[in-house]
Amino acid sequence: MFLTSKLSATLLFFSLAAVLPTSSAWAQAAESSAAITRIGTIQGTGLAARPGTYTIEGIVTAVYPNLEPAGFYVQEVASASDGNPATSDALFVAQSSPIVSIGDKVRVTGTVQETAAAPSFDQAVLIQPQVQVLSGSHDAPSFVQLAATSFSTAALERYEGMRIQLPVPLTVSEVYSLQQRGEMTLTMGGVTYQPTQFIDPNDAPATGTTSTGTANVAAITAYQAANLERSLLLDDGSSATKLASVPYLSPTLGTMRVGSKVARLRGVLGYGFGKWRVQPLPGPDAPVFSVSRPGVPTFGRVDLKLVSFNVLNYFNGDGAGGGFPTPRGAKTAADFARQRSKIIAALARMDADIVGLTEIENDGSGPTSALQDLVRGLNEAMGANTYTFIDDGGPDQQPNNTDAIRCAILYKPAAVRPIGAALVAPVAGVFERPPLAQLFSTRRKARPDTLALVINHFKSKSSGSGLNADLNDGQGGSNERRRTQAHALVEFINKQVIPAGTKRVVSIGDYNANYEEDPIDIMRTAGLVVVTPPTSASYVFKGFTGSLDHCVVTSNLVGFIDVHKWNINSAEPIFLEYSLAGPNTDAASPFRSSDHDPVLIGVNFAGLAPANVAAPRLYVYPNPVEGARLFSLAGVPAAAGALSLEISLPQGPPMLRLHGPVALLQAELNRSTAHLAPGIYLLSLKGRNFDQTQRIMKD
Repeated sequence: MFLTSKLSATLLFFSLAAVLPTSSAWAQAAESSAAITRIGTIQGTGLAARPGTYTIEGIVTAVYPNLEPAGFYVQEVASASDGNPATSDALFVAQSSPIVSIGDKVRVTGTVQETAAAPSFDQAVLIQPQVQVLSGSHDAPSFVQLAATSFSTAALERYEGMRIQLPVPLTVSEVYSLQQRGEMTLTMGGVTYQPTQFIDPNDAPATGTTSTGTANVAAITAYQAANLERSLLLDDGSSATKLASVPYLSPTLGTMRVGSKVARLRGVLGYGFGKWRVQPLPGPDAPVFSVSRPGVPTFGRVDLKLVSFNVLNYFNGDGAGGGFPTPRGAKTAADFARQRSKIIAALARMDADIVGLTEIENDGSGPTSALQDLVRGLNEAMGANTYTFIDDGGPDQQPNNTDAIRCAILYKPAAVRPIGAALVAPVAGVFERPPLAQLFSTRRKARPDTLALVINHFKSKSSGSGLNADLNDGQGGSNERRRTQAHALVEFINKQVIPAGTKRVVSIGDYNANYEEDPIDIMRTAGLVVVTPPTSASYVFKGFTGSLDHCVVTSNLVGFIDVHKWNINSAEPIFLEYSLAGPNTDAASPFRSSDHDPVLIGVNFAGLAPANVAAPRLYVYPNPVEGARLFSLAGVPAAAGALSLEISLPQGPPMLRLHGPVALLQAELNRSTAHLAPGIYLLSLKGRNFDQTQRIMKD
């Protein structure tokens, strides 16, 4: 295997320039076909090629002058191969200035090696080549069709260096290195999720009540291994870094997003940096992607719209145009202007009645504060006095806060009225950024309704020691800290927020925990409901999609609330962020305004009536892969007779009861569950000699 891209030229300790042989050497090589060694014989069936000096013949399938080392791929046509499907029929020939073209039939003599050292880097490579072009304009060998049902990167060795085609659409799972190295991760079967989105480290099945232990960590490890086995890199055929012209971007949108698809992937299979990678081919075989951006999520009729938004360290310097670089945010005033414009564009398009913010500077509420700055900008964009903010009681710094950032709440005075003072969780030594809560009363109806909003920002996963060390259970560092914070949040809601005057509580924010992790389990166990399904994403880390941002509500709001995440940030490449794009930032666009996606919540106090009542939204759970299976009663035996159907929360009361023949229940199921919030439910079916309970997901 050979490192086909992104190697520093300093790693090349000798020249790979073409060494042209003497005419007598070519004559000797041509005298006998016995001098030609089949590439399959060299590649063998093991993990490494047979070292030695060989002469090979084949068709040039791809030329990459901008790789380090540069070179070209040679593949034998089927009639000239060794006929063994377990061996590769292709090799990479290292040549600093390739003298060949695609379609040339060549004879090459050189030394084959496959080691960890340069220039092989664990791919079979022929070095110090003597190259003779025998003829030109040959058809390339046929593409090897890789089987979708049995695809695994562990089985790709036999295709090393060959022209391959993937038989089904592939999904983009990671775009982090697209500008830096011209590569992105593609996966078979949809995006790769963080294992703890679907698998509980201590409960099997997931969505249980246990929040300690490691009984199910083996399933986490297996899920992650399966993620890697269905992933490979698409490279750009170059070793250039920090690309001025980024490959594969949509010509109309100027982006490439996680979740985008390529209907047919063709290329040459290479290897590098410990990963299989496909090098692209020119012309009609070049990959073509389908890229789209989502519009703002919509709801049926709602009384209030709420938003949770991480504003990516919104620091406004000294508030007078200076004070840059800031400790965590923008480094220059120009950068801050770009960041500010994008954040305001996102908030203005969401147009929420109440907004919970995380990662805004913890510098009080004075005229030069970051909070005042953001509200001024919003009102300039949306009209005077559209928004104001909740005073948390700290003119210079939020009470009980030990961090440089804080949680904050904005609201529309025309839509809601605060009741009483803001509540900041008073417990000491638990939160870096304490939860902030406010009770609101609606203004748009003659009879007002009340609701409390809590905005949270739990400890991040990035570090931890001792009890907070990363336990390799999929939950990252500082999980014990987040567990403690989850317990304290439950106590804050029960002992301070609810007694303030309402039983309806919406708790939003950045919990830094995926759907099946301990902090979320702790809140479920306390009777709170996570009203987003695990397929609802808000963050991508190292190529794995997850959700750190959640809407958690008291169970009395189920049936009165709908939740959507607007994927404007996590799916977008980081190079569109203001801090990297600089003057090229699209400051008017909400896309990549942060690294977390906002969460939008619609509340109807009379009961939710979504516009898509007839659309099926119930799925068998767990089934995270693309093409998830819709739940159906078709498998219920006719002998079961009339059925009793009950849907309940995993840790809570029944939400729906139906009774009748199977055909009637199936016909009524979508309409009857339309009001339920997205998330996980338990479905129980009982009939004559039939009793079945299973989990379903409302999407």
